[in-house]
Amino acid sequence: MEFPENTAAERRGFWSRLQPQRVFLALALPFGLAVLVANPPYQAPDENDHHYRAFQVSDGAFVSTKQDGSAGGNLPLLVHSSTNMGDIPFHSENKMTRERFREKWERPWVDWSTEKRVFVGFPHTVVYPPWAYLPQSLAIGVGRFFHVGPLGLMYLARLAAFVVAIGLGFAALRAVPVFRWSCLVMLLAPMSLYLMGSVAPDGLLIGCAFLLAGILTRYGTGAAGAPDGWAQAGLLGFAAFLGATKLVYLPLVLLVPIFVLPRIAGWRERAAFGAAFGLICLVPLWVWARVVAEVYAVGRTDVRIDPTEQGHYVMGDPVGFAKLMAWSLWEEGNGIYRWFVGTLGWGDTVMPDWFYGAYGWGLAACLLAESAEGHRVRWWQRALIVVAAVATVGMICGAQYATWNALGSRELIEGLSGRYFIPVAAFLIVGFPSLGRLKAPTIYAPLVGTVVATTSAVVCLAAVVARYYLP
Repeated sequence: MEFPENTAAERRGFWSRLQPQRVFLALALPFGLAVLVANPPYQAPDENDHHYRAFQVSDGAFVSTKQDGSAGGNLPLLVHSSTNMGDIPFHSENKMTRERFREKWERPWVDWSTEKRVFVGFPHTVVYPPWAYLPQSLAIGVGRFFHVGPLGLMYLARLAAFVVAIGLGFAALRAVPVFRWSCLVMLLAPMSLYLMGSVAPDGLLIGCAFLLAGILTRYGTGAAGAPDGWAQAGLLGFAAFLGATKLVYLPLVLLVPIFVLPRIAGWRERAAFGAAFGLICLVPLWVWARVVAEVYAVGRTDVRIDPTEQGHYVMGDPVGFAKLMAWSLWEEGNGIYRWFVGTLGWGDTVMPDWFYGAYGWGLAACLLAESAEGHRVRWWQRALIVVAAVATVGMICGAQYATWNALGSRELIEGLSGRYFIPVAAFLIVGFPSLGRLKAPTIYAPLVGTVVATTSAVVCLAAVVARYYLP
């Protein structure tokens, strides 16, 4: 069979014209929605507690309360009882059946104003500020107005978070000027795609982190001119959401003035931006930290937990804690990586063993194929990104140590889940060093990125279906 002489050139043209944001939508919308629907109710990590907090915010109760040694709020009893999924969580041998779904749909319509209320404890999520659940709580509020039942409210909350997370991811891939295909691969990792369709704010944080990294790199590399007032407001809004939702990401947020101020002309304009950064990004974080201190309740009672005393202990021996952190990351590295790529549900939904290695090598290949773009990020900017990333990892480890390890413990830091490190990966990807001697053909990055991202989306959906529906 003979082919036209220009076939190879046309193929090269196709791959060179392909845009990562379009591939993202083509994969994230159908596969993300399919995962959202296939994933049974409240099976994402702590999704029941996130649902309680989102419902509480829809009530207009932005601050939780403490009662009987726990923290939470007064919610309809039906909301609490509907989250009980029996023996499905933590037990991969137990499946979601038609009868279980029928049980959850028993009350599709509810007059929420007449429902009995009880105190419900959800200490893991009272620390999240109300803006972390803005899409979810608005969707729940609309659903309650139309008397939608408890399961319908959960799916509305999932869908609202999914739409916003997809929008953030799409905007991030349009904004980032370097390593766009590598960012696509990370955004469509099973864990990222899965969290975008949950009630938890993790999907929003991931999308926001990639968008913030993309915008900062755009200004840092000179791909964009001086930001106008609207651009500055949007940038500060994304930074505030990331840092004020989870304090551990503050070091990443502190990169904003470093990257943006050199693009602003005039000392008055720079001073105004600096003041706005403090007012929008730092003040809400400080205020919310003080609020949380009043309502925080320890998540475990089998050992003595005291975050304040634990913080003093760490500050008194920073070298010892650094060693403990390095030891924990080393010993738990394989588990953290598997959660980072995709250990879904309550830790009971795993990808095929071959995929974890294939995904890592695929992401590395994509980074290498795009490495020639790294020269656009200046060496000092890359150094600051690494410093911010290391500081963020340290804060994640410190936060887990303070809230899950016994006071003064020298045991491995508990609760280090890989999903906490995905926002850090966004910044490390755009700060990947330039390998000047390695110049891959232009079709390599689009080809590798599309193949790895497609495989990730397919494997994610297949893993969820196999876990909950196949014998």
